[in-house]
Amino acid sequence: MRRIRAVTAVVAVVGVMVLAGCGASGNDSTSGDAAQAPAAKQGSGEAESNAKPQAPTEGKSEAAGGGGKEEPAITRAIIKSGSLAVEGEDVSAMRQKAVAAIGSLEGQVASEDTGSDSDGKITRSNLVLKVPTKSFETAIQRLSDLGKRLQIKQESTDVTEQVVDVASRIESQRASLDRMRALMAKANTIGEIVSVESELTRREADLESLLAKQKNLSLQTDLATLTLTLTEKGKPPVVTEPKEDKGFLAGLKSGWNAFTAAFTSIATAVGALLPFLVLLAIILVPLWRFRSKLRRQPAALPPPAPNSGQ
Repeated sequence: MRRIRAVTAVVAVVGVMVLAGCGASGNDSTSGDAAQAPAAKQGSGEAESNAKPQAPTEGKSEAAGGGGKEEPAITRAIIKSGSLAVEGEDVSAMRQKAVAAIGSLEGQVASEDTGSDSDGKITRSNLVLKVPTKSFETAIQRLSDLGKRLQIKQESTDVTEQVVDVASRIESQRASLDRMRALMAKANTIGEIVSVESELTRREADLESLLAKQKNLSLQTDLATLTLTLTEKGKPPVVTEPKEDKGFLAGLKSGWNAFTAAFTSIATAVGALLPFLVLLAIILVPLWRFRSKLRRQPAALPPPAPNSGQ
């Protein structure tokens, strides 16, 4: 009986120990799952944040922008000009290629001076070309390939300040015109209307002048000027001497030139002496009048002598 009780007690103790061990393992597994769940959640959050980057906050944007509005970038206004001298075997062919090259760059020939020899063969050609400023260097390179480059010259002038100043003055002038038109609408008397209208006309003329200046600057900055000189290889350009005029018209022209030259000389001399003549007249005329007045006055008669017979 005692043995049965001892065995029962041992079995009970072993059962309790087994149940305690199962409970501990269950708690450990639960706590492990709970630890892995936040880790997985945190990992998914990091992945989500990497997949969708957050937009910068307002504070950061203001800090990056300096807390104010960004100023617009100013485009530099440059006037480019230059000259190029090229020689080759056939000036006529070089001229045609030059015109074609400038046309492909959306340029144009502003003026031309072409000369030839006694046989009619072109020996030189001077072309003033207008090309877009952005294609200025490209034009020089293409034209230099026409033959042997003898001379090249380039100049650049920065007129950004002038462009900005003219644009600002135009804006101010337009605002001033608006104010003058408002005053014109409020004018009541004829004097006020005439005064305001005169000032309005003057300011409109100033605005037109500023607009013309702005257009001129725009043309100069948009189109560069390139002077191209084409000459025949080994031969100087032919200089044509002017022919002398003969006959009646030539004599009449020479006589007219001599008359105008003489008249100009006389007028110059009179203009130089005129101040001195005016000064002498101011001094001598009063003296002459005073002398004439003295001559017209009769001389004083002597008093009569006393009669001795009385």
